[in-house]
Amino acid sequence: MIDGLCLAGQLKNVVNLFDSMVDKGLQPDVVSCSTLIDGYCKNHKVDEAIHLFEKMKRNRLKPTTVTYTVLVRGLYRDGKMKTAQRFLNEMQSFGQSPDELTYTTILDGLCKNGKLEEAIELFEFMEGAGISANNYRYSILIHGLYQVSRLEDARKLFNEIPDKGFVPNVVTYSSMINGLCRNKMVLEAEKLIMEMEQKGCLPDARAYDTIIQALFIAKETDKAMNFLCKMREKEFVPNDSVISFLMYTLSADELKNL
Repeated sequence: MIDGLCLAGQLKNVVNLFDSMVDKGLQPDVVSCSTLIDGYCKNHKVDEAIHLFEKMKRNRLKPTTVTYTVLVRGLYRDGKMKTAQRFLNEMQSFGQSPDELTYTTILDGLCKNGKLEEAIELFEFMEGAGISANNYRYSILIHGLYQVSRLEDARKLFNEIPDKGFVPNVVTYSSMINGLCRNKMVLEAEKLIMEMEQKGCLPDARAYDTIIQALFIAKETDKAMNFLCKMREKEFVPNDSVISFLMYTLSADELKNL
């Protein structure tokens, strides 16, 4: 029930249910505590998450790797790098080894906080430790590289994916398209989305939204409308930003014909 309420975003009800369990003398287990910690973190209430985490330990509930991972993810999300590292160190000192999810969480946290050199080192360490790369981890690092305008490094990373024995998926392509558009390389992004279609990897709504916005900004209205038509054919709904561009760019009659 706690898990279901968290998934529904009803954090207040989760806390009330959790407290009522305690009031009735029921001892929450590690899974319940980890779920609530994750709920706190997703709502940017990391202080409450840490408080519950420490209370777990005082009550002799041993946090699992999952518990540490969800807490660290929340700390990275709020930019609390030093605190995240402290808990990672604590986890290992208590004999809990990071798993693939933990490493992926650290990779994402480092990228989101601009620590690209550390992220690259971790990515390479994971490969050396036998943790095979996947599309999701490539996407994280590609996005991070574009965020700091390391375009050539992002391209190089994307191009090496087939050499690792697997094919870029929609998430990886979308990360590349987003990065190119953010850096005003719309023509290259346009070619990539067409290549994506040719290789049988169908763009998702995010990819279409990204290229359409970029084309509108570049005053390439006809091309933007062509991609919008493709998007509508696949029954995707444009996001609010695309709709705003349409309202600003098109006449009332043109909007009626969409």
